[in-house]
Amino acid sequence: MSVNILERSCITIFLFFTIACNINNGNSNSLKTPMNDTLKIEGCQDKINTKTGSILEIRLEAVPGSGYQWLLKDSSQLLQQLNPDSLKFTNPVTEAPAPGLPVQQVLHFKVMKKGIEMMRLEYKRIWEKETLKSCEIKIGID
Repeated sequence: MSVNILERSCITIFLFFTIACNINNGNSNSLKTPMNDTLKIEGCQDKINTKTGSILEIRLEAVPGSGYQWLLKDSSQLLQQLNPDSLKFTNPVTEAPAPGLPVQQVLHFKVMKKGIEMMRLEYKRIWEKETLKSCEIKIGID
């Protein structure tokens, strides 16, 4: 008798989690955008144009492990940074990467609204006030 209750309890819990995890499947307001709507930028550009709903991928030279990283200076009303707490770097071009070799840090932004945005990125250590490099990009959004 108690095994039957235990089985029912396990099935009920399993169904609850299955339904809870899939309740928004296909109806989510997540920040996913098809890859063909991604504008990829290498290096600091003076001015770029994009459209609402697209993803902006910016790749800037960085040295992983040095403590330096590219950070968005001011929050944006038109762009939303995706995964701001996650550092992403490209793979080194060489087969046997050596410590200290530069790669590209990859930053992703979701374009939320139309307008003109002056994005300022700073290459710095988060615990220091000094900025080693900066990058300003004027972004026109249709």
